[in-house]
Amino acid sequence: MNGVFLLLALGLCLLALAFVLIPLLREPPGTGPDRREMVLIVHRDRMAELDQDLAAGSLSKERHARALADLERELLDSGVLEIGPNTGLAHRGQRRLAQVAALASMALLPFLAVGTYLSVGYSDEVFAARAPAGQTLPAQPQAEPSDEEMTREFTRLVEGLQVRLAQDPADLESWVLLGRTLTYLDEFEAAGRAFGEALRHGGDRDPEVLVRYADVLAELEGGLAGEPAALIEQALAIDPDHPQGLWLAGTLAYQQEAVDEARNYWGRLLAILPAESPEAEVIRGNLAELTLR
Repeated sequence: MNGVFLLLALGLCLLALAFVLIPLLREPPGTGPDRREMVLIVHRDRMAELDQDLAAGSLSKERHARALADLERELLDSGVLEIGPNTGLAHRGQRRLAQVAALASMALLPFLAVGTYLSVGYSDEVFAARAPAGQTLPAQPQAEPSDEEMTREFTRLVEGLQVRLAQDPADLESWVLLGRTLTYLDEFEAAGRAFGEALRHGGDRDPEVLVRYADVLAELEGGLAGEPAALIEQALAIDPDHPQGLWLAGTLAYQQEAVDEARNYWGRLLAILPAESPEAEVIRGNLAELTLR
C-alpha cells in the first residue's frame, strides 16, 4: 500500500510541476510601456475606489490604510516601476537563470518530496489535524495588524520606493506613492519634498497630486492660505468636481470669512457625495452653520 501511495504521490508531484514549469520555460510575452501603462491605470483606479469608499464611509481609515499598503506593495512587486530602456539584457539573463532553476526543480523536487515523506511519514501526527467525518475545524480568527506592524510595513515601502527612485528619479508614480506613504507616517516635510518632485515630473497635471500636496503644505504651514490655496485652485481648474479640492476650497473660504464662496464650494461637494455618508452629514452641518452667519 505504501509503495502504491509513493508512486501516486510522485505522479501527482510531476503533474503539479508540469503546470508550474511549462509556463516558466515558455518565453513570456514582452513587458513594455503598454503593460506598464495598463498596470498603472489599474492601480490608480483601485486607489480611487479606496478613496471613494473612505469618503462614502463604507471603509474605515484603518482598513483604508491597510488596503493602500497592499496596493503599493503589489505595485512594487509587479516590477513595472523598474521597466526602462535597458531592461532587455537583464531580462534575458533572468530568463536563462529561471530556466536553469526550473530544470533543477524538475529533477530534484520529486525526490526531495519522497525523501521528506519517508522521514516524517508513517505517523498518526501527520493526520492529527483532520476533523472527524462530517465536521469542519472552526475558522481561526485573523488578528488585525497593530499600529506598530502597520508602521513597519509602511517604512519598508518607503525604503523600497527610495531605492527605485534612486534608479529612476523621473518616475512620477513612485514619487506620488512615496508622498502618500510618508503622509501616513506623519513625516510631512519628507512628504512635501516627494510631492514637490512629483509636480516637477508631470504631477502638476493631476488634480489628485495637487490637492494632496496642498494638504501636506497646509500641515507644514499651519493653514491653507498662500501656496496651498494656489494648488487647490489649480486642481479645481483641471477637475471642478474634485471632492477633496472642493472640501479644501470651502474650508479656505470659511477661514477667510468668504461665506458665499464657502457655501458654493460645499454645496457643490454635497451634490456629489453619497447622501448617507458621514462626510455628507458634516457638509450639511457646515452649510447649516453658514446660514446663521
